[in-house]
Amino acid sequence: MTVTATDQANSATVRAFIEAFWNGRERDSVERFLTPGYVDHAYTPHTADGLMTTAGELAAAFPDHCGTVEAVAAQGDKVMVRLTLRGTHDGPFRGTPPTGNPVEVTVYREYRLIDGKIAEHSALLDTATLLRQIGSRPSVENVCHR
Repeated sequence: MTVTATDQANSATVRAFIEAFWNGRERDSVERFLTPGYVDHAYTPHTADGLMTTAGELAAAFPDHCGTVEAVAAQGDKVMVRLTLRGTHDGPFRGTPPTGNPVEVTVYREYRLIDGKIAEHSALLDTATLLRQIGSRPSVENVCHR
């Protein structure tokens, strides 16, 4: 498979977004990276507002969280990313009070880009593992939160 200039550019955009928005906590970076009609299939509401709400919840529960990009695959307008999310449980998360426990879980993200901006996002977080790491018992209520 040949990697195209578009594949490289889209991968670079997604990496920059992860670094700025998720790791750098630059919430205003959504203006730079997302299309006006952005759709988020992972969060509710399915817009940039859902993304912002979820990012706020994650930062409150794991203030030192950081995502390390482990792998990226791009083809056309799609970019898939596998990350390792690490942090410390210093705030409430889905009904579990802060424990101070370290967490390390895998996150998969799929992005679709239009003209160099992120138009869609889907994600899969290993929530059951995260909940076990903070001493919580996974249930339908806290695993299927959104």
